[in-house]
Amino acid sequence: MVHGEAASAVSSIVQAARHTVKTASNLEEASLSLGRERFDLVIAPTGHGDVSPLANAAHRHGVPLWIVGSHQSLDELGEEAAAVDEFLQFPVVALVLRRRLALYQERRDFYRRQTQLENLLRENASQDPLTRLPNRHFAMQHLQLQWQLFRRKAIPFCCILCDLDEFKKSNDFHGQRFGDKVLRAVANVFKSKLRAADLVCRYDGQQFFILCSDTEASGARQLAERLRQCLTHLDVPKEINLTASFSIVQSDSSFRSPDHMLKDAEEALAESKQYGPNQVVTSASAQALGEQPISSNT
Repeated sequence: MVHGEAASAVSSIVQAARHTVKTASNLEEASLSLGRERFDLVIAPTGHGDVSPLANAAHRHGVPLWIVGSHQSLDELGEEAAAVDEFLQFPVVALVLRRRLALYQERRDFYRRQTQLENLLRENASQDPLTRLPNRHFAMQHLQLQWQLFRRKAIPFCCILCDLDEFKKSNDFHGQRFGDKVLRAVANVFKSKLRAADLVCRYDGQQFFILCSDTEASGARQLAERLRQCLTHLDVPKEINLTASFSIVQSDSSFRSPDHMLKDAEEALAESKQYGPNQVVTSASAQALGEQPISSNT
């Protein structure tokens, strides 16, 4: 609130409506205050100079600007009026101002709730609600970016697919709640063991996908081995033999697209099941790069 007869009258009404009011001696001081503190509304009187700088500052900080003055002074604002959100004619009718304040607060609260809801929707659109990991759609977008980087700069990356062995059987026997706890526990292990540059998502049911940036198959294999061993020692809610199978594929010019890479990883994962549970298998393309096809499950 900027000092002035009209502003003083408005200030008393606003305070009576249980709002906190802070005053400034002039428009410049009010503009500077917007950069130092958080305000919900700025009210300034006419007759104190050009309000455009204050309007610009208010707009920059997302704060509405109301101008109070006589009918004549409001008419004389000219182009400045375009930057003003509301006009209050002096003398101000207390009942009218209180209702306008209440309406403004209701609209402000509505937009805040709407923004919170939009943020929540955006978060849920990219996140698996059970494990709180990124979902498959989000991971596939990042896979596409990694693929483009590989094509432009030849920076290698790897995809790891993980499938929890015998999970469906265990889930059917112990119940879905137990299965959900296992999935959350596995997700927490993966998050704790990955680099900040890596990405893990829930891929499909009991499957997880890991995107390792700037990584060759040998490095991805070491990571998969660590994760495999961690899962065998995971403290799950009930006594089960939790193991997982992993497949690894490295980016290579022979692939036509990221989808082609994923298909290779899925085929390698299916192949790993032929050797029993608790395996790490590299894809045919990774083997061509000199990697061993299968790791020990000891």
